[in-house]
Amino acid sequence: MKSLYVHIPFCDHICAYCDFCKVYTIPKWIDPYMDALSFEMLDKHIEGDYDTIYIGGGTPSSLNMEHLTRLFELLKPLSKHVKEYTIEVNPESMNEDKLDLFIKYHINRLSIGVQTFHDDLLKNIDRYHTSVQAIQLIELAQSRGISDINVDLIYGLPLQTIQDVYDDIDIINDYNISHVSIYSLILEEHTKLKNINYQPLNDEEDAYWYDHINAYLSKIGFKQYEVSNFYRLKPSLHNLVYWHYEDYDGIGVSAHALKNHRRYENTRSMTQYLKHHYLLNVIDLDKKDQMFEKIMMGLRLVEGIDLLEVKQLFDIDFVYNYQNIIQKYIKLNMLQIKDNHLYTTQLGMKYLNTILVDFMD
Repeated sequence: MKSLYVHIPFCDHICAYCDFCKVYTIPKWIDPYMDALSFEMLDKHIEGDYDTIYIGGGTPSSLNMEHLTRLFELLKPLSKHVKEYTIEVNPESMNEDKLDLFIKYHINRLSIGVQTFHDDLLKNIDRYHTSVQAIQLIELAQSRGISDINVDLIYGLPLQTIQDVYDDIDIINDYNISHVSIYSLILEEHTKLKNINYQPLNDEEDAYWYDHINAYLSKIGFKQYEVSNFYRLKPSLHNLVYWHYEDYDGIGVSAHALKNHRRYENTRSMTQYLKHHYLLNVIDLDKKDQMFEKIMMGLRLVEGIDLLEVKQLFDIDFVYNYQNIIQKYIKLNMLQIKDNHLYTTQLGMKYLNTILVDFMD
């Protein structure tokens, strides 16, 4: 699978919980940013056909028609036979013209930042769309033939109840959404909610919500394939590239890439990126790093880690090498081995970070 991530950092406003690399949508920066993207593509020899392209942010849909067209033209030579072409959008920055432009350039998957369909909760986290706008966008996309739609949801928001999350899932069910990403609210430093000392769910509360949300999604026909991701039609081909620890390209400010066990990290500085100084770090991953990345990504997946594949890649007996850790968590009903796969149980999914710390040590 040949995959490309493209980062568009522009946002019309900054949400109260967001720590992604983003800047306000300032028109004078956008053309220079497109110039810098073009430079990076040429400098890195980003070329040929890609199987998956993912345009993330930021809020890519905050760009106007002219700038979106320029972006898609830049990517056009790479997307001739693309299987999955995703763009992240927010409801308030979308309209019919933009959607038609997406279709013209063969985008076939939308990832919509909904977070919740409750307007009062949206205001608490400084989201600027309404539930009506979100539903109208879903209906419009489906009417244009885009059936592969992901909806992002968050639980643990200020004043949110678990019934509120069930209500959100009911709406997703009513509109036959094909993919859901649902995340617990985690607050990073320097976000607005962190600064006002909002207290998210504690570990016990989070585990309770996680179990009940997963069960509710399963009841209406969603299949879990990763810690926070569920599908009806198909999983995200692009995100599976990350979770299978496969190579991918990444362009744009703050973007990462992985090539032949070497990680490339771009600068988070817009000033440096616009000067075409895009690359910040190149990290050569040694065998220990590679193994941990494989463990960290593989245990996020319901399918787990293919032990035969690990044997081929690293020439080790994985179960023997990590027998103490594996046996510890098998006894705790957090890990299981079946059909030459090591995978986390539903209980283990809730405490994945704890398991990974042991593997890291």
